[in-house]
Amino acid sequence: MEHHPTQQKILDETIRIIEASGEASVRVHDIEVAVGVTAPSIYHFFGSREGLVIAAQAERLVRSLDDFNAMSESILSRVSNRAELREAVSAILALIYDPSRSVSRQQRIFALGSAEGRPDLAVVIGEAVRGFLHRLAAGFQTYKDKGWIRQDLDLEAFMQWLAGQILGRIYIEIGREPVAHPAWDAISQDAVAFVVFGSLSDD
Repeated sequence: MEHHPTQQKILDETIRIIEASGEASVRVHDIEVAVGVTAPSIYHFFGSREGLVIAAQAERLVRSLDDFNAMSESILSRVSNRAELREAVSAILALIYDPSRSVSRQQRIFALGSAEGRPDLAVVIGEAVRGFLHRLAAGFQTYKDKGWIRQDLDLEAFMQWLAGQILGRIYIEIGREPVAHPAWDAISQDAVAFVVFGSLSDD
């Protein structure tokens, strides 16, 4: 979504504060000073401090989804047959499971959690996530049409399941330093391969 340049600066600063020290640290005066705007400008764009926080949390999640989309599209752009698709899916999962991405996964969980008691934010986040998963499913339809993946696979349901499965990795990541979890990764890789291709390998 395109924002007015001033609005974008305010959002960027709010997101920086949230990711550094949490929602409670968001103060309109601090943002005024950091961005060089007045409080009326902030209220013009977001209505209130609460409106600003809601917009920032939604933006955090959307950015996370956009990052994933760019990463997966780059890998999938090189696919020209079923074997390469299998390798690409495995490579995407390996990148997702890299310990360096545990921080962004936790941030996504926190953004989702911030929708508790905020129906407006829940609606925005819900629409963003469902739209994102719908686009992923539509992108994989090409491979289904080519017969490279299971013909009976409901792509929309698969993407929803996959998103939940990946987010579930938070249980072994939250509250600890980023480390590798090869056993979890291997189980997940096998599960995805079987669901998408109907087998663990093409051999």
